[in-house]
Amino acid sequence: MKKLKNFKKNSCFPVLLFFFTSLPILAGGQEVPKEVKALAGTYSGSWTMYGIDANCNIVEKMKWTDTMEATNPVIKDGRAYVVTIDKMKFANGIPPQEIKGTEGYFINSDGNLGDYYFENFGQVTKMVKLGEKTWVYSIPVYPDRLSFLGFSNVISGRQIVVKEITDEDGTEIHRICIVTTVNWKDKDGKINWKQFISMLGHHKRMKNSDERKQ
Repeated sequence: MKKLKNFKKNSCFPVLLFFFTSLPILAGGQEVPKEVKALAGTYSGSWTMYGIDANCNIVEKMKWTDTMEATNPVIKDGRAYVVTIDKMKFANGIPPQEIKGTEGYFINSDGNLGDYYFENFGQVTKMVKLGEKTWVYSIPVYPDRLSFLGFSNVISGRQIVVKEITDEDGTEIHRICIVTTVNWKDKDGKINWKQFISMLGHHKRMKNSDERKQ
């Protein structure tokens, strides 16, 4: 949920054997919370990104599939998290890419789980829980990224990301959409606003940590 630019910023790290990465790691005698262990697993995804054409119509800009491994549940540096590695395959001849990061929770001073977050490209993003299985977050979007979506002379941009976890015929699916709002000047200097869905996709859980132990 976090995918499109400057993939080269990521440094490589060895992928540990499944047997070892499925084991919960303790910090100071504290066992990794069940909520974090539950994140471990393999997820497959399918995604579509949208932007505008020269006439300001919504058009498809990119499609890709991915496989994400979430492993190595651990408590470290005030967080409880899994390590993620997301391998992405694009249409239209774009070379495959790989994103590495972490996902989990901050630990409150009382030892309980705090804010949910994910981290990639060295940036930490906290998510707000709206319901039992619904999270959102909002981030600014800068002109260099919006240029890929078809915008130039951008004044401002913001994205709202919505994540809903569903159970569909016994399969856990993470459905994600991005709503983008852009303020820009056209070639005649006229100020424009547009709000649209700029990405739709999902992650489907393929196997969880318990399955990997068998």
